[in-house]
Amino acid sequence: MTHFLDAQGNVPKQLTSRRLVQYLGAIVANVTTAPAQSSCTVDFKCRRRPGGKSCPGTILAAFEAGTNNITWHCSICEDGGLIHHWQRTLWDKGGRPELPKIHRVTYRHGLVDDDDLEDLTGLERVELEGDVIARNIVVAIYDNQLLEAADDYGDALVGDPLEYDELTIEHAGGTTRIGLFNRGIMILTTNEEFSKRAHRVCETIEQAGKVT
Repeated sequence: MTHFLDAQGNVPKQLTSRRLVQYLGAIVANVTTAPAQSSCTVDFKCRRRPGGKSCPGTILAAFEAGTNNITWHCSICEDGGLIHHWQRTLWDKGGRPELPKIHRVTYRHGLVDDDDLEDLTGLERVELEGDVIARNIVVAIYDNQLLEAADDYGDALVGDPLEYDELTIEHAGGTTRIGLFNRGIMILTTNEEFSKRAHRVCETIEQAGKVT
């Protein structure tokens, strides 16, 4: 849905498909408000008008199994579809299908000498464990698909000192460690989707509490 929106996340007034976007947005709002494991009935009628008459069907919607997509269909006619990239839009009410169990999140950030990358003791540090891990952090990790992204990213040869971020996520499936070299440069000079995803999660963790 984000491709319909402007830079501020709003629906442009001149958008020809504005009514459709608001219709799909209302579906997103209903699904992300309802209990995660259930299908929900959206509180408005079908948009179709077969034969010039309003379709009397109601809209049923739910999270698609195994994905972040939202699936919807009319109870009577064949209208329906999939909604993706709805996360963090103005209709996102925070509901998710099934969030991962995360035990501990450790985030370190700062400047390091490029010839001494083993010494990270001087980096600022955020460590969150158990119930202290806010739900919005778990949602950010889930939405941005970081648990399967263990690796080092960015260019370790650019800059001295280097900007370095390290994110370690201990979860039910194991431990995921992500290293980011020059995150700011990555955001400004590349259009890689992963750099944007990682940046969103780092910012969410930074805002969760004071760095120590």
